[in-house]
Amino acid sequence: MANPRKGGGKGLSDGGDGGLDNGIQDGGGGRAVTVTKYSPFWSERFHFLSAVKLDFDATCINVLPLRDFEGHSKYVAVGDERGRVYVFMRNGDVAVELCTVSDSPITSMLSYMSVYKNETLLVTGHKNGAILMHRIWERSNGEELNSVFMEHVVEFVGEDESPISILEVHYVGRIRYILSSDVRGKIKVFREDGTVYGSVMPMSRPIAFLKQRLLFLTESGAGSLDLRSMKLRESECEGLNHSLARNYVFDAVERSKAYGFTSDGDLIHVLLLGDILNFKCRVRSKRKFELDKPLIFQAIKGYLLVISNEKVHIFNVSLQHYVRVGAPRHLFSAGLDEIRSSFLNYQNLDSESGGKFIPLISSDHEKLVVLGLGGGYVGLYRSNLPIFKGEFNTMLWTSPVLFFILFLFGAWHFFAKKEALTSWGPDDPFTATSPTTGAPLGTGSSERASFIDAPSRSTEMMDLRGGGGGLRGPPRRYGSPTGYPGGATSSFRPATTSDHNSRPAAVDPNYRAASELKFRGSPLEPPGFPKRREPLFANNQVVDESS
Repeated sequence: MANPRKGGGKGLSDGGDGGLDNGIQDGGGGRAVTVTKYSPFWSERFHFLSAVKLDFDATCINVLPLRDFEGHSKYVAVGDERGRVYVFMRNGDVAVELCTVSDSPITSMLSYMSVYKNETLLVTGHKNGAILMHRIWERSNGEELNSVFMEHVVEFVGEDESPISILEVHYVGRIRYILSSDVRGKIKVFREDGTVYGSVMPMSRPIAFLKQRLLFLTESGAGSLDLRSMKLRESECEGLNHSLARNYVFDAVERSKAYGFTSDGDLIHVLLLGDILNFKCRVRSKRKFELDKPLIFQAIKGYLLVISNEKVHIFNVSLQHYVRVGAPRHLFSAGLDEIRSSFLNYQNLDSESGGKFIPLISSDHEKLVVLGLGGGYVGLYRSNLPIFKGEFNTMLWTSPVLFFILFLFGAWHFFAKKEALTSWGPDDPFTATSPTTGAPLGTGSSERASFIDAPSRSTEMMDLRGGGGGLRGPPRRYGSPTGYPGGATSSFRPATTSDHNSRPAAVDPNYRAASELKFRGSPLEPPGFPKRREPLFANNQVVDESS
Protein backbone atom coordinates (compact mmCIF):
# COMPACT_ATOMS: atom_id res chain seq x y z
CA MET A 1 0.00 0.00 0.00
CA ALA A 2 1.35 3.39 -0.92
CA ASN A 3 2.27 5.56 2.00
CA PRO A 4 0.54 8.98 1.87
CA ARG A 5 3.51 10.52 3.66
CA LYS A 6 5.72 9.96 0.62
CA GLY A 7 5.81 12.66 -2.01
CA GLY A 8 8.02 13.27 -5.06
CA GLY A 9 10.27 10.31 -4.24
CA LYS A 10 11.49 12.02 -1.07
CA GLY A 11 9.84 10.71 2.03
CA LEU A 12 10.16 11.10 5.76
CA SER A 13 11.39 7.57 6.34
CA ASP A 14 14.48 8.72 8.23
CA GLY A 15 12.32 10.38 10.85
CA GLY A 16 14.52 13.54 10.87
CA ASP A 17 14.51 16.95 9.31
CA GLY A 18 17.43 16.44 6.92
CA GLY A 19 15.43 14.57 4.32
CA LEU A 20 12.81 17.26 4.24
CA ASP A 21 15.39 20.06 3.96
CA ASN A 22 17.19 18.28 1.13
CA GLY A 23 13.93 17.79 -0.67
CA ILE A 24 13.18 21.48 -0.53
CA GLN A 25 16.68 22.41 -1.68
CA ASP A 26 16.55 19.95 -4.57
CA GLY A 27 13.34 21.49 -5.69
CA GLY A 28 15.20 24.66 -6.63
CA GLY A 29 12.92 27.06 -4.84
CA GLY A 30 9.77 25.10 -5.61
CA ARG A 31 6.70 25.64 -3.52
CA ALA A 32 5.96 23.47 -0.48
CA VAL A 33 3.39 20.71 -0.86
CA THR A 34 1.36 19.33 2.02
CA VAL A 35 1.87 15.60 2.26
CA THR A 36 -0.27 14.89 5.30
CA LYS A 37 -2.21 16.56 8.05
CA TYR A 38 -2.53 15.43 11.60
CA SER A 39 -6.14 15.03 12.62
CA PRO A 40 -6.98 14.64 16.31
CA PHE A 41 -10.47 13.33 15.63
CA TRP A 42 -9.65 9.65 16.03
CA SER A 43 -7.43 10.00 19.11
CA GLU A 44 -9.98 12.22 20.84
CA ARG A 45 -12.96 10.00 20.15
CA PHE A 46 -11.35 6.57 20.40
CA HIS A 47 -9.19 5.78 23.40
CA PHE A 48 -6.26 3.50 22.62
CA LEU A 49 -6.22 0.36 24.80
CA SER A 50 -3.58 -1.96 23.37
CA ALA A 51 -2.08 -3.42 20.20
CA VAL A 52 -0.93 -6.91 19.27
CA LYS A 53 1.62 -7.95 16.63
CA LEU A 54 1.01 -11.32 14.96
CA ASP A 55 3.54 -13.34 13.00
CA PHE A 56 1.22 -13.38 9.98
CA ASP A 57 -1.47 -11.09 8.67
CA ALA A 58 -4.79 -11.21 10.47
CA THR A 59 -7.70 -12.34 8.31
CA CYS A 60 -10.66 -12.33 10.76
CA ILE A 61 -11.55 -10.77 14.13
CA ASN A 62 -14.30 -11.66 16.60
CA VAL A 63 -15.10 -10.28 20.06
CA LEU A 64 -15.99 -13.12 22.43
CA PRO A 65 -19.17 -12.82 24.53
CA LEU A 66 -17.35 -13.42 27.84
CA ARG A 67 -17.67 -10.29 30.01
CA ASP A 68 -16.33 -9.07 33.33
CA PHE A 69 -18.28 -7.85 36.34
CA GLU A 70 -18.60 -4.38 34.76
CA GLY A 71 -20.17 -5.77 31.59
CA HIS A 72 -17.14 -5.17 29.36
CA SER A 73 -15.87 -7.73 26.87
CA LYS A 74 -12.82 -9.56 28.15
CA TYR A 75 -11.36 -11.43 25.18
CA VAL A 76 -10.85 -10.98 21.44
CA ALA A 77 -10.21 -13.83 19.00
CA VAL A 78 -8.10 -13.23 15.89
CA GLY A 79 -7.52 -15.65 13.01
CA ASP A 80 -4.58 -15.42 10.64
CA GLU A 81 -3.71 -16.63 7.16
CA ARG A 82 -2.19 -19.87 8.50
CA GLY A 83 -5.37 -21.07 10.17
CA ARG A 84 -4.28 -20.25 13.73
CA VAL A 85 -6.47 -18.63 16.37
CA TYR A 86 -5.19 -16.16 18.97
CA VAL A 87 -7.19 -15.13 22.02
CA PHE A 88 -5.93 -12.03 23.82
CA MET A 89 -7.25 -9.72 26.49
CA ARG A 90 -8.04 -6.01 26.35
CA ASN A 91 -4.64 -5.08 27.72
CA GLY A 92 -2.88 -6.90 24.86
CA ASP A 93 -1.77 -10.03 26.71
CA VAL A 94 -2.15 -13.16 24.61
CA ALA A 95 -4.25 -15.59 26.64
CA VAL A 96 -4.10 -18.65 24.41
CA GLU A 97 -3.00 -19.70 20.92
CA LEU A 98 -4.34 -22.68 18.99
CA CYS A 99 -3.39 -24.20 15.67
CA THR A 100 -6.58 -25.49 14.10
CA VAL A 101 -6.74 -28.74 12.15
CA SER A 102 -6.87 -26.71 8.94
CA ASP A 103 -3.99 -24.57 7.74
CA SER A 104 -6.27 -22.63 5.38
CA PRO A 105 -6.83 -18.91 6.11
CA ILE A 106 -9.73 -18.14 8.43
CA THR A 107 -12.36 -16.13 6.57
CA SER A 108 -15.21 -15.91 9.12
CA MET A 109 -15.84 -16.41 12.83
CA LEU A 110 -18.82 -16.99 15.10
CA SER A 111 -18.88 -17.10 18.90
CA TYR A 112 -21.77 -17.73 21.29
CA MET A 113 -22.20 -18.69 24.93
CA SER A 114 -22.22 -22.32 25.98
CA VAL A 115 -24.62 -23.90 28.45
CA TYR A 116 -21.76 -24.06 30.94
CA LYS A 117 -20.56 -21.14 32.99
CA ASN A 118 -17.54 -19.14 31.77
CA GLU A 119 -17.46 -21.08 28.51
CA THR A 120 -17.99 -20.03 24.92
CA LEU A 121 -17.99 -21.84 21.60
CA LEU A 122 -16.00 -20.47 18.67
CA VAL A 123 -16.79 -21.56 15.10
CA THR A 124 -14.27 -20.78 12.36
CA GLY A 125 -14.89 -20.82 8.62
CA HIS A 126 -11.91 -21.29 6.33
CA LYS A 127 -11.01 -20.45 2.78
CA ASN A 128 -11.07 -24.11 1.73
CA GLY A 129 -14.68 -24.49 2.94
CA ALA A 130 -13.85 -26.18 6.25
CA ILE A 131 -15.91 -25.30 9.34
CA LEU A 132 -14.47 -26.08 12.77
CA MET A 133 -15.85 -25.71 16.29
CA HIS A 134 -13.67 -24.90 19.31
CA ARG A 135 -14.35 -24.59 23.01
CA ILE A 136 -12.90 -21.72 25.03
CA TRP A 137 -13.24 -21.58 28.80
CA GLU A 138 -11.54 -19.84 31.69
CA ARG A 139 -10.55 -21.20 35.05
CA SER A 140 -9.79 -19.09 38.09
CA ASN A 141 -6.36 -19.49 39.69
CA GLY A 142 -6.90 -16.93 42.40
CA GLU A 143 -8.91 -13.88 43.27
CA GLU A 144 -8.15 -11.98 40.05
CA LEU A 145 -6.11 -14.29 37.79
CA ASN A 146 -7.95 -16.42 35.21
CA SER A 147 -6.38 -18.94 32.89
CA VAL A 148 -7.91 -19.39 29.44
CA PHE A 149 -7.98 -22.74 27.70
CA MET A 150 -8.98 -23.69 24.17
CA GLU A 151 -9.50 -27.01 22.45
CA HIS A 152 -10.86 -28.40 19.20
CA VAL A 153 -14.36 -29.90 19.46
CA VAL A 154 -15.69 -31.03 16.09
CA GLU A 155 -15.19 -30.57 12.37
CA PHE A 156 -18.32 -29.96 10.36
CA VAL A 157 -19.13 -32.12 7.37
CA GLY A 158 -18.04 -30.30 4.22
CA GLU A 159 -19.21 -30.95 0.69
CA ASP A 160 -17.26 -28.43 -1.37
CA GLU A 161 -14.26 -26.14 -1.06
CA SER A 162 -15.91 -22.77 -1.46
CA PRO A 163 -14.68 -20.09 1.01
CA ILE A 164 -17.01 -19.44 3.94
CA SER A 165 -18.17 -15.83 4.14
CA ILE A 166 -20.90 -15.82 6.83
CA LEU A 167 -21.47 -17.84 10.01
CA GLU A 168 -24.57 -17.40 12.19
CA VAL A 169 -26.28 -19.27 15.04
CA HIS A 170 -30.04 -19.79 15.36
CA TYR A 171 -31.89 -21.03 18.44
CA VAL A 172 -34.97 -23.25 18.33
CA GLY A 173 -35.80 -23.85 21.97
CA ARG A 174 -32.71 -25.51 23.45
CA ILE A 175 -31.46 -26.69 20.07
CA ARG A 176 -28.90 -24.56 18.25
CA TYR A 177 -28.25 -24.61 14.53
CA ILE A 178 -25.21 -23.22 12.74
CA LEU A 179 -25.88 -21.42 9.46
CA SER A 180 -23.11 -20.87 6.94
CA SER A 181 -22.96 -19.13 3.59
CA ASP A 182 -20.11 -19.28 1.09
CA VAL A 183 -19.03 -16.79 -1.54
CA ARG A 184 -21.37 -18.39 -4.09
CA GLY A 185 -24.38 -17.79 -1.81
CA LYS A 186 -25.20 -21.38 -0.84
CA ILE A 187 -26.72 -21.64 2.64
CA LYS A 188 -26.02 -24.70 4.78
CA VAL A 189 -27.60 -25.56 8.12
CA PHE A 190 -25.59 -27.70 10.57
CA ARG A 191 -26.37 -29.26 13.90
CA GLU A 192 -23.97 -28.70 16.77
CA ASP A 193 -22.55 -32.18 16.34
CA GLY A 194 -21.34 -31.21 12.86
CA THR A 195 -23.92 -33.07 10.78
CA VAL A 196 -25.75 -31.38 7.92
CA TYR A 197 -29.39 -30.51 8.55
CA GLY A 198 -30.09 -29.12 5.09
CA SER A 199 -28.92 -26.74 2.38
CA VAL A 200 -30.53 -24.32 -0.07
CA MET A 201 -29.31 -22.17 -2.93
CA PRO A 202 -30.92 -18.71 -3.12
CA MET A 203 -31.20 -16.70 -6.29
CA SER A 204 -29.18 -13.84 -4.79
CA ARG A 205 -26.14 -14.09 -2.51
CA PRO A 206 -26.84 -13.43 1.21
CA ILE A 207 -24.86 -10.62 2.80
CA ALA A 208 -26.15 -10.27 6.39
CA PHE A 209 -28.45 -12.37 8.60
CA LEU A 210 -30.95 -10.93 11.06
CA LYS A 211 -30.50 -12.64 14.42
CA GLN A 212 -33.21 -15.00 15.66
CA ARG A 213 -35.57 -14.45 12.73
CA LEU A 214 -33.91 -16.35 9.88
CA LEU A 215 -34.29 -13.27 7.72
CA PHE A 216 -31.37 -12.07 5.64
CA LEU A 217 -30.44 -9.33 3.21
CA THR A 218 -29.16 -10.26 -0.22
CA GLU A 219 -27.55 -8.39 -3.08
CA SER A 220 -30.90 -7.68 -4.72
CA GLY A 221 -33.36 -7.74 -1.81
CA ALA A 222 -34.21 -9.94 1.16
CA GLY A 223 -35.03 -13.55 1.93
CA SER A 224 -36.20 -15.93 4.64
CA LEU A 225 -35.59 -19.58 5.48
CA ASP A 226 -38.04 -21.97 7.14
CA LEU A 227 -36.06 -24.59 9.03
CA ARG A 228 -38.93 -27.08 9.24
CA SER A 229 -39.42 -27.44 5.52
CA MET A 230 -36.12 -25.82 4.40
CA LYS A 231 -38.24 -23.59 2.18
CA LEU A 232 -36.68 -20.41 0.88
CA ARG A 233 -38.55 -17.18 0.16
CA GLU A 234 -37.04 -14.18 -1.60
CA SER A 235 -38.27 -10.74 -2.57
CA GLU A 236 -36.85 -7.51 -3.93
CA CYS A 237 -36.14 -4.49 -1.78
CA GLU A 238 -38.31 -1.46 -2.51
CA GLY A 239 -36.27 1.55 -3.54
CA LEU A 240 -33.14 -0.35 -4.51
CA ASN A 241 -33.91 0.34 -8.19
CA HIS A 242 -32.26 -2.82 -9.51
CA SER A 243 -28.84 -1.90 -8.12
CA LEU A 244 -26.82 -4.51 -6.23
CA ALA A 245 -25.83 -4.19 -2.59
CA ARG A 246 -22.21 -4.97 -1.75
CA ASN A 247 -22.19 -4.58 2.02
CA TYR A 248 -24.73 -4.69 4.84
CA VAL A 249 -24.69 -4.45 8.61
CA PHE A 250 -27.61 -4.36 11.03
CA ASP A 251 -27.97 -1.59 13.58
CA ALA A 252 -26.61 -2.32 17.05
CA VAL A 253 -29.81 -1.18 18.79
CA GLU A 254 -32.68 -1.59 16.32
CA ARG A 255 -32.13 -4.94 14.66
CA SER A 256 -34.63 -4.25 11.87
CA LYS A 257 -32.52 -1.35 10.57
CA ALA A 258 -29.54 -1.98 8.33
CA TYR A 259 -26.97 0.11 6.49
CA GLY A 260 -25.30 -0.83 3.24
CA PHE A 261 -23.40 0.28 0.19
CA THR A 262 -24.52 -0.38 -3.38
CA SER A 263 -22.71 -0.91 -6.65
CA ASP A 264 -23.84 2.57 -7.76
CA GLY A 265 -21.95 4.22 -4.90
CA ASP A 266 -24.98 4.88 -2.68
CA LEU A 267 -24.95 4.63 1.10
CA ILE A 268 -28.40 3.28 1.95
CA HIS A 269 -30.56 2.88 5.03
CA VAL A 270 -32.81 -0.20 4.86
CA LEU A 271 -35.68 -1.55 6.97
CA LEU A 272 -36.34 -5.30 7.13
CA LEU A 273 -39.65 -6.06 8.86
CA GLY A 274 -41.83 -9.12 9.36
CA ASP A 275 -41.21 -12.81 9.88
CA ILE A 276 -40.25 -15.77 7.72
CA LEU A 277 -43.76 -16.01 6.24
CA ASN A 278 -44.42 -12.35 5.58
CA PHE A 279 -41.51 -9.93 5.39
CA LYS A 280 -40.83 -6.66 3.65
CA CYS A 281 -37.65 -4.81 2.72
CA ARG A 282 -37.67 -1.09 2.00
CA VAL A 283 -34.96 1.50 1.38
CA ARG A 284 -35.65 4.50 3.61
CA SER A 285 -32.82 6.75 2.45
CA LYS A 286 -30.07 6.85 -0.13
CA ARG A 287 -27.08 9.14 -0.48
CA LYS A 288 -24.10 9.25 -2.80
CA PHE A 289 -20.79 8.76 -1.05
CA GLU A 290 -17.32 8.04 -2.39
CA LEU A 291 -15.74 5.06 -0.65
CA ASP A 292 -12.75 3.06 -1.78
CA LYS A 293 -13.40 -0.65 -2.10
CA PRO A 294 -13.17 -3.19 -0.52
CA LEU A 295 -15.25 -2.14 2.46
CA ILE A 296 -16.11 -3.66 5.83
CA PHE A 297 -19.12 -2.37 7.81
CA GLN A 298 -19.48 -2.49 11.59
CA ALA A 299 -22.08 -0.94 13.92
CA ILE A 300 -21.87 0.24 17.51
CA LYS A 301 -24.49 2.06 19.56
CA GLY A 302 -25.45 5.17 17.64
CA TYR A 303 -22.71 4.96 15.01
CA LEU A 304 -21.66 3.21 11.83
CA LEU A 305 -17.99 2.43 11.13
CA VAL A 306 -16.76 1.73 7.61
CA ILE A 307 -13.15 0.72 6.96
CA SER A 308 -11.41 0.64 3.59
CA ASN A 309 -7.82 0.12 2.51
CA GLU A 310 -6.78 3.58 3.61
CA LYS A 311 -9.36 5.15 5.92
CA VAL A 312 -11.93 4.58 8.61
CA HIS A 313 -15.18 6.53 8.17
CA ILE A 314 -17.47 7.31 11.10
CA PHE A 315 -21.20 7.97 10.57
CA ASN A 316 -23.81 9.05 13.07
CA VAL A 317 -26.99 6.97 12.84
CA SER A 318 -28.71 8.10 16.05
CA LEU A 319 -31.72 10.27 15.17
CA GLN A 320 -32.37 13.48 17.07
CA HIS A 321 -36.09 13.35 16.29
CA TYR A 322 -38.27 10.30 16.42
CA VAL A 323 -40.19 10.94 13.22
CA ARG A 324 -37.26 12.14 11.17
CA VAL A 325 -35.72 9.51 8.93
CA GLY A 326 -32.47 10.25 7.17
CA ALA A 327 -29.31 8.69 5.84
CA PRO A 328 -26.30 8.15 8.11
CA ARG A 329 -24.56 11.47 8.69
CA HIS A 330 -20.83 11.50 8.10
CA LEU A 331 -18.83 12.78 11.07
CA PHE A 332 -15.16 12.38 10.17
CA SER A 333 -12.62 10.10 8.55
CA ALA A 334 -9.24 8.97 9.85
CA GLY A 335 -6.37 7.49 7.88
CA LEU A 336 -5.01 4.12 8.88
CA ASP A 337 -1.49 5.57 8.91
CA GLU A 338 -2.63 8.14 11.43
CA ILE A 339 -4.13 5.42 13.60
CA ARG A 340 -0.99 3.26 13.39
CA SER A 341 1.20 6.23 14.27
CA SER A 342 -0.32 6.31 17.76
CA PHE A 343 1.79 3.28 18.74
CA LEU A 344 4.37 3.01 15.91
CA ASN A 345 7.16 5.38 14.98
CA TYR A 346 7.76 6.48 11.41
CA GLN A 347 10.45 3.89 10.69
CA ASN A 348 8.30 0.93 11.70
CA LEU A 349 5.30 2.53 10.03
CA ASP A 350 7.02 2.68 6.64
CA SER A 351 8.43 -0.83 6.92
CA GLU A 352 5.11 -2.39 7.88
CA SER A 353 2.95 -0.49 5.41
CA GLY A 354 4.07 -2.45 2.36
CA GLY A 355 2.34 -5.54 1.01
CA LYS A 356 -1.29 -6.45 0.75
CA PHE A 357 -3.79 -5.21 3.30
CA ILE A 358 -7.12 -6.76 4.30
CA PRO A 359 -9.49 -4.27 5.99
CA LEU A 360 -10.74 -5.76 9.26
CA ILE A 361 -12.99 -4.38 11.96
CA SER A 362 -15.05 -5.89 14.77
CA SER A 363 -16.78 -4.69 17.92
CA ASP A 364 -18.95 -5.72 20.84
CA HIS A 365 -21.69 -3.42 19.41
CA GLU A 366 -21.25 -1.03 22.34
CA LYS A 367 -17.87 0.63 23.00
CA LEU A 368 -15.06 -1.77 22.14
CA VAL A 369 -13.68 -1.48 18.59
CA VAL A 370 -10.97 -3.78 17.18
CA LEU A 371 -9.13 -2.83 13.98
CA GLY A 372 -6.84 -4.80 11.73
CA LEU A 373 -4.12 -2.33 10.78
CA GLY A 374 -2.05 -4.46 8.41
CA GLY A 375 1.36 -6.01 8.88
CA GLY A 376 -0.02 -8.34 11.55
CA TYR A 377 -1.01 -5.45 13.85
CA VAL A 378 -4.34 -5.45 15.65
CA GLY A 379 -5.41 -2.44 17.70
CA LEU A 380 -8.03 -2.22 20.43
CA TYR A 381 -9.88 1.04 21.07
CA ARG A 382 -12.67 2.20 23.31
CA SER A 383 -15.18 4.62 21.85
CA ASN A 384 -15.75 7.94 23.59
CA LEU A 385 -18.42 9.04 21.13
CA PRO A 386 -21.57 10.38 22.80
CA ILE A 387 -24.78 8.48 22.29
CA PHE A 388 -27.52 10.93 21.40
CA LYS A 389 -30.96 10.24 22.79
CA GLY A 390 -34.06 12.14 21.75
CA GLU A 391 -35.29 14.66 24.31
CA PHE A 392 -38.58 14.09 26.06
CA ASN A 393 -40.36 16.87 24.19
CA THR A 394 -39.05 15.91 20.76
CA MET A 395 -39.33 12.16 21.15
CA LEU A 396 -42.53 11.66 23.12
CA TRP A 397 -44.77 14.46 21.91
CA THR A 398 -44.12 13.59 18.27
CA SER A 399 -44.48 9.86 18.76
CA PRO A 400 -47.45 8.08 17.16
CA VAL A 401 -47.64 5.94 20.28
CA LEU A 402 -48.61 9.02 22.29
CA PHE A 403 -51.52 9.81 19.99
CA PHE A 404 -52.68 6.20 20.21
CA ILE A 405 -52.56 6.33 24.02
CA LEU A 406 -54.52 9.60 24.02
CA PHE A 407 -57.10 8.05 21.69
CA LEU A 408 -57.53 5.07 24.02
CA PHE A 409 -57.92 7.38 27.02
CA GLY A 410 -60.55 9.47 25.24
CA ALA A 411 -62.47 6.38 24.14
CA TRP A 412 -62.40 4.98 27.67
CA HIS A 413 -63.60 8.28 29.12
CA PHE A 414 -66.44 8.52 26.60
CA PHE A 415 -67.75 5.00 27.17
CA ALA A 416 -67.38 5.34 30.94
CA LYS A 417 -69.55 8.47 30.91
CA LYS A 418 -72.05 6.84 28.60
CA GLU A 419 -72.34 3.80 30.84
CA ALA A 420 -72.78 6.00 33.90
CA LEU A 421 -75.65 7.90 32.26
CA THR A 422 -77.49 4.80 31.07
CA SER A 423 -77.00 2.57 34.10
CA TRP A 424 -79.42 4.38 36.54
CA GLY A 425 -82.13 2.05 37.78
CA PRO A 426 -85.23 2.44 40.01
CA ASP A 427 -83.21 1.82 43.15
CA ASP A 428 -80.46 4.35 42.37
CA PRO A 429 -80.66 7.82 43.96
CA PHE A 430 -81.63 10.49 41.50
CA THR A 431 -81.90 14.15 42.50
CA ALA A 432 -83.68 15.39 39.41
CA THR A 433 -87.25 16.64 39.58
CA SER A 434 -90.24 14.40 38.88
CA PRO A 435 -91.80 14.89 35.42
CA THR A 436 -95.35 14.90 36.83
CA THR A 437 -95.15 16.85 40.05
CA GLY A 438 -91.95 18.82 39.71
CA ALA A 439 -91.03 17.80 43.25
CA PRO A 440 -87.67 16.26 44.12
CA LEU A 441 -87.67 12.49 44.57
CA GLY A 442 -84.77 12.18 46.97
CA THR A 443 -86.44 13.95 49.94
CA GLY A 444 -86.98 12.82 53.52
CA SER A 445 -89.16 9.99 54.81
CA SER A 446 -92.05 12.28 55.81
CA GLU A 447 -92.35 13.62 52.26
CA ARG A 448 -92.01 10.18 50.67
CA ALA A 449 -95.00 9.00 52.70
CA SER A 450 -97.33 11.36 50.81
CA PHE A 451 -96.43 9.68 47.53
CA ILE A 452 -97.29 6.14 48.62
CA ASP A 453 -100.30 4.78 46.75
CA ALA A 454 -103.46 4.11 48.69
CA PRO A 455 -104.50 0.55 49.57
CA SER A 456 -107.44 0.90 47.17
CA ARG A 457 -105.05 1.33 44.26
CA SER A 458 -102.90 -1.56 45.29
CA THR A 459 -105.93 -3.89 45.38
CA GLU A 460 -106.91 -2.91 41.83
CA MET A 461 -103.48 -3.64 40.41
CA MET A 462 -102.13 -7.11 39.77
CA ASP A 463 -98.95 -7.77 41.67
CA LEU A 464 -96.84 -9.75 39.28
CA ARG A 465 -94.12 -10.36 41.81
CA GLY A 466 -96.30 -11.91 44.42
CA GLY A 467 -98.81 -13.62 42.09
CA GLY A 468 -100.00 -17.17 42.14
CA GLY A 469 -96.54 -18.61 42.04
CA GLY A 470 -95.83 -17.80 45.63
CA LEU A 471 -92.20 -17.10 44.89
CA ARG A 472 -92.33 -13.89 46.86
CA GLY A 473 -94.32 -12.72 49.81
CA PRO A 474 -96.86 -9.93 49.84
CA PRO A 475 -95.70 -6.50 48.78
CA ARG A 476 -94.07 -4.35 51.37
CA ARG A 477 -96.18 -1.74 53.20
CA TYR A 478 -94.61 1.09 55.08
CA GLY A 479 -96.68 1.83 58.17
CA SER A 480 -97.43 5.24 59.56
CA PRO A 481 -95.30 6.66 62.36
CA THR A 482 -96.01 5.41 65.88
CA GLY A 483 -97.34 8.75 67.04
CA TYR A 484 -100.12 8.60 64.47
CA PRO A 485 -103.17 6.57 65.63
CA GLY A 486 -104.29 3.95 63.19
CA GLY A 487 -101.37 4.61 60.93
CA ALA A 488 -100.81 0.93 60.30
CA THR A 489 -103.86 0.66 58.04
CA SER A 490 -104.02 4.02 56.28
CA SER A 491 -101.65 6.34 54.55
CA PHE A 492 -100.59 9.73 55.79
CA ARG A 493 -102.33 12.82 54.40
CA PRO A 494 -101.98 16.47 55.35
CA ALA A 495 -104.79 17.94 57.47
CA THR A 496 -105.78 20.45 54.81
CA THR A 497 -106.29 17.87 52.13
CA SER A 498 -109.93 17.24 51.24
CA ASP A 499 -109.35 15.26 48.06
CA HIS A 500 -109.95 11.53 48.49
CA ASN A 501 -107.96 10.57 45.43
CA SER A 502 -104.79 8.63 45.96
CA ARG A 503 -102.69 11.05 43.93
CA PRO A 504 -101.75 14.45 45.39
CA ALA A 505 -102.34 17.72 43.63
CA ALA A 506 -100.14 18.68 40.77
CA VAL A 507 -98.81 21.71 42.68
CA ASP A 508 -98.74 21.71 46.45
CA PRO A 509 -99.25 25.25 47.84
CA ASN A 510 -97.30 24.28 50.95
CA TYR A 511 -94.36 23.03 48.89
CA ARG A 512 -91.09 24.84 49.37
CA ALA A 513 -88.19 24.60 47.05
CA ALA A 514 -84.90 23.24 48.23
CA SER A 515 -83.35 26.72 48.15
CA GLU A 516 -85.97 27.97 50.68
CA LEU A 517 -85.30 25.25 53.18
CA LYS A 518 -82.84 26.00 55.94
CA PHE A 519 -81.36 23.01 57.66
CA ARG A 520 -79.96 23.56 61.07
CA GLY A 521 -78.35 21.11 63.39
CA SER A 522 -79.71 20.60 66.90
CA PRO A 523 -77.96 22.87 69.38
CA LEU A 524 -76.03 21.37 72.20
CA GLU A 525 -78.10 21.25 75.38
CA PRO A 526 -76.52 21.59 78.81
CA PRO A 527 -76.87 18.48 80.96
CA GLY A 528 -79.59 18.61 83.59
CA PHE A 529 -81.86 21.04 81.74
CA PRO A 530 -83.71 19.13 79.05
CA LYS A 531 -85.61 21.26 76.60
CA ARG A 532 -89.32 20.67 76.24
CA ARG A 533 -90.27 19.25 72.88
CA GLU A 534 -93.66 19.39 71.20
CA PRO A 535 -95.25 16.21 69.86
CA LEU A 536 -94.23 15.46 66.32
CA PHE A 537 -97.74 14.77 64.99
CA ALA A 538 -99.82 17.07 67.18
CA ASN A 539 -101.68 18.82 64.38
CA ASN A 540 -102.04 15.88 62.01
CA GLN A 541 -105.34 14.15 61.41
CA VAL A 542 -106.27 10.75 60.11
CA VAL A 543 -108.10 10.66 56.83
CA ASP A 544 -110.43 7.75 56.39
CA GLU A 545 -110.53 6.89 52.70
CA SER A 546 -113.17 4.18 53.09
CA SER A 547 -115.98 6.75 53.44
